[in-house]
Amino acid sequence: MIIRFSVENCLSFNEKTSLEFFASKDRNLKEQLWISESSFIPNILKAAFIFGPNAGGKSNLIKAFHYAKSIVLGETNPLKNRTIYFKLCPDCPQKPIFLEFEMLIKRNIYRYGFEILGGTIFCEWLWKINSTGEHKIYERTYDKLQKNKISYGDNYKALQEDEYFNFVLKGTPENKLFLTETINRNIEQFRDVFEWFKKIVIIYPQSRLQSFNVLINNNFLLQEYRKLMKLCDLGIDDISIEKIDADEVLNKLPSTIRDSLRMDLLGNITLKTDERYSMNFKNGMQEAYRILISHKIPATESKVEFKINEESDGTNRIFDLIPVLQLLQEDAIVLVDELDRSLHPLVSRAFVKALFTANKQHQGQFIVTTHDATLLDVKLLRRDLIWFIRKNYQMESTLYSLHDFEKIRNDKALQKAYLAGLYGAVPIIIDEDEE
Repeated sequence: MIIRFSVENCLSFNEKTSLEFFASKDRNLKEQLWISESSFIPNILKAAFIFGPNAGGKSNLIKAFHYAKSIVLGETNPLKNRTIYFKLCPDCPQKPIFLEFEMLIKRNIYRYGFEILGGTIFCEWLWKINSTGEHKIYERTYDKLQKNKISYGDNYKALQEDEYFNFVLKGTPENKLFLTETINRNIEQFRDVFEWFKKIVIIYPQSRLQSFNVLINNNFLLQEYRKLMKLCDLGIDDISIEKIDADEVLNKLPSTIRDSLRMDLLGNITLKTDERYSMNFKNGMQEAYRILISHKIPATESKVEFKINEESDGTNRIFDLIPVLQLLQEDAIVLVDELDRSLHPLVSRAFVKALFTANKQHQGQFIVTTHDATLLDVKLLRRDLIWFIRKNYQMESTLYSLHDFEKIRNDKALQKAYLAGLYGAVPIIIDEDEE
């Protein structure tokens, strides 16, 4: 689970900014937090809902998160076509970009982070936190003259004399993390921290989760699809999975993907044309499925199938988001930028309730940005789950929690107060007639 994410000099964040998941003493909606039952491990919130105006920095927070994940896992840089440091400050090009995570892994708390300047990772650290305080595992620095240097904490001094660790350290390039290099070199010492980043799933407004294969032999998720589609009044009568001839799907694929499937280079694939397909290809066995959506003809009560391009944007959006329920049950950390895109406020509300219900017995977390002020309801969300983001007079994004407003009563009409500007983080609209 994530406990805190901090960012500095990245995108629209100049000063150090932190999104925190420490639970307050609020006794309401306890299903929205994980209870640690430990004196040194805090109770951790299972979600964060971030509200703010356009261009306030909501999406940039998600992108900074994504950027950090991509560096750790060695993935394609999601910000490769833009300036990453804060551009509206003359000193920031010479300042490092700071990214840090505090996370809970198997009831151990770790603090891991790094700093980047001009494409060089010149500082990296990993600490472990327990009942006796913070304990350094390692701190690695890099400069052009002395290259990589590392210092280990008292409990890890033996690594200082380990020849293979020293070999890996020397071979770590300036644009790569020591953590990542150890995993690539089959060192298991820090694997738990590395694997934690694989639990992070990023969903942007136009992205598709494309994981329909999770529906196969998954009655829970299939029932959730049926329930939510009817609950949200989308006009869908049923959703089912039909096994079909694998060649029907293969013939729709480019030859390069067909070859990869036949060579077992891909375990499964999702195809979205005018219909939705899922295909598994492993150990020479081909299995293909079609996801069927049917509507009922009111006059005859008979069913008729609809293709994907015949459904509304809202229906397709909720259809693509429902697999998040399964991800939460796998203890994933899911970030959804603009949850409410193409969704009616009542549908968004129903989906949020479904997220918490699916995650009740699990340690999944979801971080949501939204413009939907109807979600500002203390009967739906704990106060400490609600965050606001806005830009100050220096055009820096600032992030703060509703819980910071201690004098606000729980029965306060949050939506009305927010739209009236009581908490900030709303656009300032200039009426031309009043100029």
